[in-house]
Amino acid sequence: MKLTMEAGLSAPNRAVLAYLTAEQEKDGLREDVETIKTTMKSDIPTDLPAVWVHEHPTVADDTRKNSTNLSHTQFLMTPFEFICIEYDDDSDCAADKAKNLATRVGASILENYNLVKADPEDPARLFSVIRFNTLIPDGEVTIASKKDIIPATSIIFDFVYPIRWLYCKG
Repeated sequence: MKLTMEAGLSAPNRAVLAYLTAEQEKDGLREDVETIKTTMKSDIPTDLPAVWVHEHPTVADDTRKNSTNLSHTQFLMTPFEFICIEYDDDSDCAADKAKNLATRVGASILENYNLVKADPEDPARLFSVIRFNTLIPDGEVTIASKKDIIPATSIIFDFVYPIRWLYCKG
């Protein structure tokens, strides 16, 4: 099943969050994660460890034939960045923990890719492919409840999915 324009552009965010929250349960890959935030613009204190999810701009996936022809099914790519933060009094240890959390986030995505549905109406295979994009191991964040600058690791994946611009039935 292909997604309509409206459903196609809103489905990736909810699917990615469902992939993450599925592993937040007991014995999940990320059961220790206290906070999952979907925005980086928030004054709410964050309990650590935390994952901030940042959705980057969606673009045409130019690796596909006819990808820019709007009369056909088009494949779009939405990069999602997962900023992983762990606190430790030792900044080197905190950086290592953040890298470990980033790898577990990646494993959560791959473990639940096209298996967990955020909405029963979503197609069985929402994403045609998920590609690794970038690992940024040396970032940092400042959190209101902590006085220190905290090491953060970001991992970015590109989520590719089909939509049909001309198929706009509700």
